[in-house]
Amino acid sequence: MAELFFSPHPDDIALSAFASILRVPPGVPRAVISVFTQSCWEFVFPVDRTRALAVTSRRLEEDLRFARARGASLVHLGFRDTSLRMSPGVEDRRPSATDPLLPAVEAALRDVLENEAPDVVCHVPLGISGHVDHLMVRDAVLALRGGARGVVFYEDLPYCEQYTEGEIEAFVRALGLGLAPHLLDLGAEWPAKVEAMRLYESQLEEKTIPTVERYARRLGAGRGMAERVWKVASR
Repeated sequence: MAELFFSPHPDDIALSAFASILRVPPGVPRAVISVFTQSCWEFVFPVDRTRALAVTSRRLEEDLRFARARGASLVHLGFRDTSLRMSPGVEDRRPSATDPLLPAVEAALRDVLENEAPDVVCHVPLGISGHVDHLMVRDAVLALRGGARGVVFYEDLPYCEQYTEGEIEAFVRALGLGLAPHLLDLGAEWPAKVEAMRLYESQLEEKTIPTVERYARRLGAGRGMAERVWKVASR
């Protein structure tokens, strides 16, 4: 059984699914599938699209360092992220079904999954960020798998930190997939997660690591630090 970590952008697995990739048993193949890997986003306005080649190259270098450190293979699918497709601020207001890239993304992910056994485990974003790239990855994998069985939903970070537990639970219920939460203790692994996040220097805002840490402590509820994933509830 292989485990595939579908990352809308380089950095999403380090931010949101680090505990999950750490827990892949030794000898089990694991791969990071980064989908929207062409970018010109550098946290400055106006966006300079002539910087796309330099930014994209740096994203690849960062992603390679992370994948190698975790013993994972890396696939970059080469789709343009929202910095190259739409105006700033639009990316969190467009449903995935209305994005003209969706058929191409679904076809590329179909090619990835065609080479895998039926019992492959797919890790995808929960989509609470509302970012269309996250929603496309989630929705395409669900469509290709025919549902949520064998799919693990990781919470989009740092976005989740701004929501209450009630809001997150309501979002999950609204998906209608019958998902249940599973806490993954980070414990002594937190410094390794910080190191992993820092590998993505070009994508890291000053506030990101403190925000992710606050959320990890919130989930730990005074007993440590954790990440959370959602899976189809056992019956």
